Amino acid sequence: MTLTRRSFLYGLGGTLAVGGSSRAGALSDGSGLALPHPPGGRLGLELYSVRNELKKDLAGTLGIVRGWGFEQVEIAGFPPMKPEDIAQALKAADLQAVSMFVDWDRLRDDFSGVVRDARVLGLEYVICGWIPHEKMLTREDADRAISSFNEWGAAATREKLRLGYHIHGYEFVASPDGTLLDTLVNRTDPAHIDYEMDVFWVVRGGGDPLALLQKHGSRIRLVHLKDISKGTETGVTTGQAPDEASVTLGSGTIDWQKVMQAAVKAGVKWYFVEDEHPEAVKQIPQSIEYLRKLDVRRAGL
Repeated sequence: MTLTRRSFLYGLGGTLAVGGSSRAGALSDGSGLALPHPPGGRLGLELYSVRNELKKDLAGTLGIVRGWGFEQVEIAGFPPMKPEDIAQALKAADLQAVSMFVDWDRLRDDFSGVVRDARVLGLEYVICGWIPHEKMLTREDADRAISSFNEWGAAATREKLRLGYHIHGYEFVASPDGTLLDTLVNRTDPAHIDYEMDVFWVVRGGGDPLALLQKHGSRIRLVHLKDISKGTETGVTTGQAPDEASVTLGSGTIDWQKVMQAAVKAGVKWYFVEDEHPEAVKQIPQSIEYLRKLDVRRAGL
């Protein structure tokens, strides 16, 4: 996905092992069971998954999301609208926004406005989803991002917010640190900047999500749960892929049992199901059911 597609205003064997439970009276995905929240974390939905449906029927689509059992969401893919209107729509659907994607340019040029919107929406995180660069990310691009992230992260902390960077696959090019992602993580201040690991994009870019969690797990506080279809080329550092390559969890190439156990061990807080496929509305309930079958308890980790 590209920067503009990520814009904020522009659009557990055999038994369930959960780390929390839905509050009394919460809806479910139709199975009568609570969502399978991983131990120590919460399962939410990245609203970019239903970007097309939001444009056609905002209230109805948010109602479907709540009907699947989600209580927390990450904001991306909304049609152009004021943050006050987004907050009102989410409240009407009994949904809580945890984080939102914000364009690089807006973080640079209107940080006070980002803070204002985050307060309106009651957010914990603001997420930068794309580092501006040409065909391939360079060390100069990474150095510029490091400087900006450290500045914005410190400013966010002063405002009782957290800045996160969403890993997008194009960072897996060589650097003296290993990859430019290693450079980014090593040189950004852990007191102010967290990372959001999109498992799909890590694999697409040629990275290993297990190794990444083992190496940088203390910095990864958010994860996008998104599977990649069999046969999809990897080692591609463009940050681009066909939407159809995003498939139901468990039907692609990723070993979710191992990934989820590693994420729990690393102490990931937020797990967002994301599905970019045109048939995401059909696939998301199947992904929830798949997650329900995983055993990601802390025991034995």
